[in-house]
Amino acid sequence: MPSERAKAWEAAGPLKINLIWPYTTWGGAQIYFLSLVRNAPKNWDFRVIVPAGSDAELMKLFADAGAEIIFLKNVHNPMPAHGPVEKLKRQLRRLKIEKEELALIEKICGPDEIYHIEAGPWQSVSLLKQLSRRGKTFVTVQNAMPSNVSEARKRVWSKRMTSLISMPSFELFGGNQHAVDDIRTFIPQELHKKVTISRATFSRTDVNAALEMPDRRVEVLSGLGLTPEKLTVIAVGQFIDRKGRWDFLEAARILRDKFQFIWVGPTTLTKEESARIDSYGVEDTFRYVLSSDAGKSRAEILAYFRNADIFALPSYWEGLPVSILEAMALGLPIVSTRINGIPEAVVDDVTGFVVEAGDAPGFAKAIERLEGESLRRRLAKGALAAATGEFEEIVSVSNVFDRYIAAD
Repeated sequence: MPSERAKAWEAAGPLKINLIWPYTTWGGAQIYFLSLVRNAPKNWDFRVIVPAGSDAELMKLFADAGAEIIFLKNVHNPMPAHGPVEKLKRQLRRLKIEKEELALIEKICGPDEIYHIEAGPWQSVSLLKQLSRRGKTFVTVQNAMPSNVSEARKRVWSKRMTSLISMPSFELFGGNQHAVDDIRTFIPQELHKKVTISRATFSRTDVNAALEMPDRRVEVLSGLGLTPEKLTVIAVGQFIDRKGRWDFLEAARILRDKFQFIWVGPTTLTKEESARIDSYGVEDTFRYVLSSDAGKSRAEILAYFRNADIFALPSYWEGLPVSILEAMALGLPIVSTRINGIPEAVVDDVTGFVVEAGDAPGFAKAIERLEGESLRRRLAKGALAAATGEFEEIVSVSNVFDRYIAAD
């Protein structure tokens, strides 16, 4: 029996929603968008506008869910720029992409369509204002505002954000409460109601499919040259500095007599990365695994999590990684860092442990605390319980759907 909310969504349709992001790398934001498509009323149509070269498997998931795929020519690099020249080039490329997006939207989109975009609202003000003049426009921000900027820059951002959020047809979602609270500090209190939460989420369908797959721990770990009986720690995500990759390797070095470590990532290691990994002396207890080797579908990759006893991610900067929520839903205790939205899910001594970002010895010590089976079981139970509730995708998408049909 459909809920009253679901009946209201259906009655508001048919709607046309455009999901837009300008980069080819993918992660939590794309899983979040996919959840919208998969859970929407059947009389809502989705169009996904992304750069050419986007992950084929991801695009297939959107297509299978019923979305139309439209490709852009230009691609934005979401990684931080270093130096004034690189920052200027990055800014010019962003403006070029936004110009292409607007031209495409003017060509293919009708009146009163909805636009839901992944963009920094403190940067892409012109684009978002123009979209808001065409139809209801939403941005989801997974992270708090950048903090390492001058007070003068913050005042500029505050003025831009206030101007944008004052528009009747624009609203903003934060992927975690920390992001919501931080963004609200940049705008007047009377506009706070237009910044609401729509949490980073995971696919319960994929998690359930992973849980139904057979246990392959002995086969997988033996195939990697690891010991199936040894406590195994896994991280999943881009193998980049922002994710704390070298703190993970340092923990692997410190704990190599007791634990073994796996990092599952989407890209092949460079020679420089492989050489640095070798310098930690963990050739017998650390493995880097390509996502494509771990599984061909998201459910298969999630099943790969189950070859480990602990999920650990020493991130320096992000909102609330979907991989953490997925690991919790799979019943793994978590070790991560006390940044942004992570402590909202990783609660000390309840679902796992959090340490300060950059504290590799502290990170290793937190993992070592999980050597005891009874503690691992208790925290795994807590993680599973926490993942069943506000972090469920239906809760997150329901908040979005309510705003789709209620916004002025």
